[in-house]
Amino acid sequence: MEDFGIHEGISEVILTTISPDGVPNAAPIGLHRKGGRLFARIYNSKTLDNIMKKPVAAANIVDDPVLFVQSALSDIEPERFEFTDGFPVLKDAMGWILFDCKYKKGKDVSVVELFPIKGKIITRKLLPVNRGFNAVIESLIHATRYVVLKEQKYLKCIKYYNTIVNKCGGAREKEAMRLLYELIGSK
Repeated sequence: MEDFGIHEGISEVILTTISPDGVPNAAPIGLHRKGGRLFARIYNSKTLDNIMKKPVAAANIVDDPVLFVQSALSDIEPERFEFTDGFPVLKDAMGWILFDCKYKKGKDVSVVELFPIKGKIITRKLLPVNRGFNAVIESLIHATRYVVLKEQKYLKCIKYYNTIVNKCGGAREKEAMRLLYELIGSK
């Protein structure tokens, strides 16, 4: 896991799954690594439905904040996927890990344990910490909660992180925030 940048704690990836009809899906997910085991907490969603029907998923390591926003708040276009051994991964991923999944269904959130099958590192980049990118990810977590719960406190958090993006982020992070506000119908 370390070769893919997955260390103890939570690593943000874009998880791809596939429906029984062969339709790929992508959603940002935090991978929880603790004591050598890997889990994801997945809310009731298309992602969870797909895993329950076909217990396989791929963690795509991605450094594009716009792709994170698109995958969280809209559907990714089919041409953004490629298939490896019949399973969808993102063309823009720096690498991916394919997992067998074992899930424990919960009422609102399920715990999915991930067991690596294989992976591929496509490109290695030096990625210093970018506060703007991190602020986009934090904003996105609040945006997904806002979409479901419609509570104003999440908009306040997004606004706060947007100030960090405007101060510390580059053009791609600023574009991600513009898209985030557009997709949640706010600004």
